[in-house]
Amino acid sequence: MYSRDFGEAPRKLVEGGRAHFGTYIGVSPRFDIKGMRAPYAGVPLPPVISDIRIKSRLNYYFSIEKYIGLVEFFDFKVIGLVEVCFWDKTNGKKYVYHSIMPTRRRFIPKNTDKGICASYRKSRYIKISWEKEHTNKSMRFHVKHNSGWPDSEGWFHSMREDSMHDDMSFVCPSPTTSRCWALWLSTMKINGHLAIKGAEPDNSSGLALMTMNRFYSKTRSLSLRMCGMGNIDGKDIIFYLTTTSSEAADPDKYNSNILEIDGNRTALPSVVATHPFGLNKNWIIQDTESMIDLTFTPSSLYKRSLNLIALRTVNWHIYGTFEGVLLDKDGNKIQLKNFEGMLTRSSLRI
Repeated sequence: MYSRDFGEAPRKLVEGGRAHFGTYIGVSPRFDIKGMRAPYAGVPLPPVISDIRIKSRLNYYFSIEKYIGLVEFFDFKVIGLVEVCFWDKTNGKKYVYHSIMPTRRRFIPKNTDKGICASYRKSRYIKISWEKEHTNKSMRFHVKHNSGWPDSEGWFHSMREDSMHDDMSFVCPSPTTSRCWALWLSTMKINGHLAIKGAEPDNSSGLALMTMNRFYSKTRSLSLRMCGMGNIDGKDIIFYLTTTSSEAADPDKYNSNILEIDGNRTALPSVVATHPFGLNKNWIIQDTESMIDLTFTPSSLYKRSLNLIALRTVNWHIYGTFEGVLLDKDGNKIQLKNFEGMLTRSSLRI
């Protein structure tokens, strides 16, 4: 049966021009992948040219009683983009708010001990923060009406007594060892509040997943991120699966796929996700180790495109339900039926 060991997180992700590839418990104090030696075609370029190709993404996925959604910050170096996208579980209605952030020194912090990533526009106040000492992570937003969507606000913070709290990090070749990408992943239980103007607010507990990703971008980069969160037979379950155009040459050895059940982590093998009948029809998600056999049925889809001179990015956020089977590290079957989750497909061209 497939297995992957978790080691202790290194002090630095990159040292001496080489990355510490592996799967780790916890996260390094400074989440940075600068310093790779000749990351592009083996040609030693000035560090400023290589470093500007490093892109960063910060995501916060949440699911409470009535709503499910995500907040995403993306650092393009020159500008930043932030987006709030969530759905009403009862009717599948989506709410989307986004904003472009002007140039600043750094959009997404590298310090994992304590940090804040925020958009401070009056009509788009959105903030994700974390503090390692008190195992505290929180997200807050207050956004004004936009394109037919009403004013809304929300806040979510991790619980003090949290059996689901877990921090993991992954450093993977991209696709060879001359380049790398890294992901910090954190699962948690949350207390949440989400209120939409004209509707009754939802004050309830739930689950959340925070991820921070840094990667050396290619001329065109593609990625697919799948996240499911919920409770089955009294067990809290979160899983996170990805496929990218920068996968390692040996994706079963190096990937960030994970299953968390009541605080017990299982490393999962690489997956292949296909949608033979279109993005808004059933997706098929499988591996070669018989640990993942899922279908994803979309309920609502949102597409967002951004074009800026030499930059083009396209994101599809899809809300729906998973059905199928997952296996944990002990071979126990997790049967999913109408298990709510999200799928995000991203394309970046520079």
